[in-house]
Amino acid sequence: MRMMDVIDESTGKVVGSVPNYTGEEIAGMVDAAFAAQPRWERVPLFERGQILYKFCDLIDQNREEIANYMSCEMGKPILQSRAETTYAAEIGRANIEVGKHMYGEVLCDSSEGYEEHVVMVRHEALGVVAAVIPFNYPVELTLQKLVPALLMGNTMIVKASTTAPCCVKKLIDLAHEAGVPKDVLHYVTGSREDCTKNLLQNKKVACIAMTGSTEAGSEMMHDAAPTIKKVILELGGNDPLIITKEAANDPELIAKAIECLCWGRINENNGQVCASPKRTIVHKDAHDAFVKCLLGFVKTLKRGHATDPEAQLTRLVSTKAAERVVDQIHHTIDQGATLLYGGKNNGPEMDVTILDNVTKDMDIACDMEVFGPVVPIITFETDEEAVEIANQSKYGLSACVITKDLKKSFFYTENVESSAVWVNGSSALRHNDQPFGGCKGTGIGNEGAGYSCAEFTRLKTYGFCDVSPKERLYQHEDGMGDFLSNFRAQVAEQMKDM
Repeated sequence: MRMMDVIDESTGKVVGSVPNYTGEEIAGMVDAAFAAQPRWERVPLFERGQILYKFCDLIDQNREEIANYMSCEMGKPILQSRAETTYAAEIGRANIEVGKHMYGEVLCDSSEGYEEHVVMVRHEALGVVAAVIPFNYPVELTLQKLVPALLMGNTMIVKASTTAPCCVKKLIDLAHEAGVPKDVLHYVTGSREDCTKNLLQNKKVACIAMTGSTEAGSEMMHDAAPTIKKVILELGGNDPLIITKEAANDPELIAKAIECLCWGRINENNGQVCASPKRTIVHKDAHDAFVKCLLGFVKTLKRGHATDPEAQLTRLVSTKAAERVVDQIHHTIDQGATLLYGGKNNGPEMDVTILDNVTKDMDIACDMEVFGPVVPIITFETDEEAVEIANQSKYGLSACVITKDLKKSFFYTENVESSAVWVNGSSALRHNDQPFGGCKGTGIGNEGAGYSCAEFTRLKTYGFCDVSPKERLYQHEDGMGDFLSNFRAQVAEQMKDM
């Protein structure tokens, strides 16, 4: 087995080492998971739940180690890493509670000819699930997939990002410690080519559950298509933050808008959030007050290493990622935007960047997703224009609106095209139980305690037919009723002599 060192790009130090599997080794894991799946599904649901409850408890007990791995390998501020780890365990427990009470159905006698039959519908496992985990929320998004998939009787291959693999490896080790058999749950890091061939294109894999970019999701759908496997995709976003006209004379609304940007766009994971408010769409009357207060705020932020509890800004996942953000900033300036603040990187450290005079025809105002603490400011004059700008993107993950006007709140929540619209809250908010997914190019399927368990199952009908049906008030009009009655009489007569 080859090993791969994981480096903290802030210090150059080795965070840890993880296996770097070959294609042959990955194929062997799929074979083992495929063979183990029927046995795992036969384990009673409550027993699977008890194992996974223990797993969640172990996550809480090992929170500091998991969080430190996450902060050092991908740069997330330590307080956020600790919070994510705790939240992940809560997500796991919430899914167990839902899965334990996800009942089947008994269909009623609503269809002619089935009055004497018993017809049931049950949730059954899909088979082998391959989960592809991104770097930005490696612990949370592993739990969003792992717990419901295993609970519902699937076996799993968890493919970690090469830039945040240590914390995911620790989670898999804890799951094994809790009692999940090793042939039921496998950990993978490997080359993209090997994973594509042996996971996406493998006919023994029944489902791909992936969080990542829209471009990566499109490629996965293409690679998975020949084997007709289920795909669950939570993809990119370019979420709008709409600041309405009334904020021009309301300090509370200006402060709320900056709070939503700070938490969801700047401080939270240094802007590396799929549901981050990436486009700031502000009414022209509120523009000057908003920009003045925003500039004053960002100048107070403290930068530090990801393990420093006082650091509000740390770094992006890699120098390459920061350089990509700088290229996107320069592209936007070339299109006519004005740089008000920031705009540079120092290795993986990225300046908070404020771009003014962004117009709705610029790439950043539409489909160019920027994964970093960049705030493009677009002005509007009417609420209808704000909705038009919000909806012109190919993405539709989440959105947020700043207003105290109830009528206006409903106007925006009804007309903005996204899977969630938060009024006076950041688009990065995510309730445990909400259907977190997206419309348009943002994905297929939903994650969340109320939905994930169902996503990892298929519906199967069990039909129990009466061999001696009673006479019905309404007979078939196709003549088959008389034919079948005569046939049954003939069979009975013939069997008398046997």
